[in-house]
Amino acid sequence: MTCADCSSDSGLLLALNGADERLQLALGRIEDTGVAFLAAQEWTVPGSAVRFLAPGIRHMLDSLGLTANNVRRIACVTGPGSFTGLRMSLALAQGLAAGTGAELAGLNHLELLAAEAARMLEQGSGAVASLVWSRRGQVYAQAFTHGQGQAVAAAPPQVLALTALPEFFATLPKPLRLLGGGLRRNLPFFEELAGRDASLRLLPTTWDAPRPATLLDLASRAGYGLQALEPVYLRASDAEDNLAAIAAGRGLSEADAQAILDRGSRPV
Repeated sequence: MTCADCSSDSGLLLALNGADERLQLALGRIEDTGVAFLAAQEWTVPGSAVRFLAPGIRHMLDSLGLTANNVRRIACVTGPGSFTGLRMSLALAQGLAAGTGAELAGLNHLELLAAEAARMLEQGSGAVASLVWSRRGQVYAQAFTHGQGQAVAAAPPQVLALTALPEFFATLPKPLRLLGGGLRRNLPFFEELAGRDASLRLLPTTWDAPRPATLLDLASRAGYGLQALEPVYLRASDAEDNLAAIAAGRGLSEADAQAILDRGSRPV
């Protein structure tokens, strides 16, 4: 398949989302009025993003008769979410940018999840809370309201224990719609909570992941530059939290293991 209008002087925008179980790629043509949607691919491959990222991008470009050199902007979800998925997608985005000169922008995973639902709210008609799985008994959370046709953050992104969520929800506009993988993987907890609080609305599974068109739309409104993208983790990794035990199992002191981590996390 070829596309005579796929390339232009302005080039292409590539958007990547590896922050959750569903890996997403979206490609658009940059125009004076915004970005025109061209193609997208999705896979539900938790923990296996590295096998699909580069081949998926190449397949999209090849199908349209294009190359990586046509890409002028790359947007990548920086978190919070899967540590492995974030590292893989950010590494690919930055490597591709280094090779092509494309500009980079980071996207908030929680905003991406809530963007479409928040736009459907009427002004002043409550809020949407994105909930992303962090670890057992814990979620990443952020709430958004509707403003000027897009999602507006009502609170900063946080990592919260499930037991802290009622207090967090109490500070937000009502009714409050809940969505995302953090809701789905803790559904009994949220069903019980909603049974006690009629202002909480649990959205169905169709809202657990954004549409590729929403990913591309958010990417089209991002600010781009040549700066490196930093992941947004919000919490220490499981390896960092268990560093002493892991180090002991490898015959290292905790200080030596921390030094190795520090060296590996320095920017290139």
